[in-house]
Amino acid sequence: MVCVCVCVCVCVCVCVCVCVCVCVCVCVMCAFVSTCVLSTNLVAGQQPYSTKLETELRDYLFTDYDVLQRPNQTVSAHVTLSLLTVNSLDIKEQQLSISGYFYMLWTDSRLSWISNTTYQNIRFLFSNENYMWRPAIIVENSVSDMSVISDENTLMRINSDGTAVWTPGGIYETHCDCDVTYYPLDTQTCSVVLSTWAYTANEISLSLGSPVVDKTYFSENGEWELLSVSGQETSTTRESQSFSRLKFNIKLRRRPLFHILNTILPVVVMATLIVMVFKLPPESGERIGMSLTALLAYAVYLTLISDNIPKTSVSASILSTYLAIILCLSALTVILTIVVLDLYFNIEGDDVPAWLNRFTHKVMVKFSCWKGTTCCSGRNRVTPTDEDKGLSSSRMILKLSASESAMSRNTKSAKEDEVKESKMSLDTTLSDDGTIPEYSWKEIALIMDKCLLYLFMILVFLATTITFTILGVNY
Repeated sequence: MVCVCVCVCVCVCVCVCVCVCVCVCVCVMCAFVSTCVLSTNLVAGQQPYSTKLETELRDYLFTDYDVLQRPNQTVSAHVTLSLLTVNSLDIKEQQLSISGYFYMLWTDSRLSWISNTTYQNIRFLFSNENYMWRPAIIVENSVSDMSVISDENTLMRINSDGTAVWTPGGIYETHCDCDVTYYPLDTQTCSVVLSTWAYTANEISLSLGSPVVDKTYFSENGEWELLSVSGQETSTTRESQSFSRLKFNIKLRRRPLFHILNTILPVVVMATLIVMVFKLPPESGERIGMSLTALLAYAVYLTLISDNIPKTSVSASILSTYLAIILCLSALTVILTIVVLDLYFNIEGDDVPAWLNRFTHKVMVKFSCWKGTTCCSGRNRVTPTDEDKGLSSSRMILKLSASESAMSRNTKSAKEDEVKESKMSLDTTLSDDGTIPEYSWKEIALIMDKCLLYLFMILVFLATTITFTILGVNY
């Protein structure tokens, strides 16, 4: 038993010794490899990265460096617009507000250390606009700040080959020429224009980067939909000098739901009010009030829409034109309502002029398909030389009595008396040629009411259809 224990202890000791030997060998090999690599780097002149080495590199690069001196005779600066969001587009003030940053890249050969083997382990450095040259660029169509784009808190990345990358960001507010013709179903194209300042096109050349616009982190706007963003390389002339310029075109389309529910739908609904005025019976006493209400409602809406669009005469909104037309029709409704009521309640009791009687029978009766005394089809024409025609005339008078009595139950008996008087008038005052009956003032007023109902219905329908067809096609 003792022998077995001794053997086990010996085996364990041997295993431990072997493990220790292996560990020692591995450590020796690692140290050897590290020494070889370090020796190789030292032979090649390279040094591992350290803050001391970066400080030496900065001293090497920025000694005798002049921030006012441009790197080359013609510096080529590549610019990419990184759009984060469209904050707002105020078409009344004609201002676009966006949030984003410009990705600018250019090469400064004075800051290149790629050929110096001592600093090859340092791939890039950081600096800011106070210590290195940068292109002087302005937002040419800015409405808030016309100074050179500057952001000393945003660091510039300098690569070993001398290329510098700078991404100044902020909120940029620019002027936008808005076309309000198709408001509120409109599409606007605004631009952000960059231009060199002080440096001419021969000294700094601006070009579009790749990609032209970066929308990786773009957030949608609730009112405007971003359709497209494009770039354009142009030039401008100031004081007989040519300056390089970049133009970023931003195409936006208004989201229609809010304006359909709060602008278009109420306008169309109110347009029916001026038609329904002529449907009210003259005895109701509410016709003038209803027509004035429609007139005032359109005047208020026209004011509200005018407050939301630019006060310019370059282009007129189709919706404003439509409201102006309906407003004129509404004002005309008030005037015609007064005329109809004056004819209906004719106190003086003058005879109907022959020309008005003839115009009523030849034009208004046919246009309105009036069935009180005659019909648009010409079947019930009154002729005293034919006995059957007299019967037909009597039937038409009875129809007139039924239609008038239905207008107001409280005036039923009065209507029956009026119909009797009208019947007597038709029987006794026929014209000599026997083809045109004589109409009373109340009959003419009722016929005119129906004509105006159809006429205004057609006008409002045509104006509404044409207006919103144009808006819908161009959306």
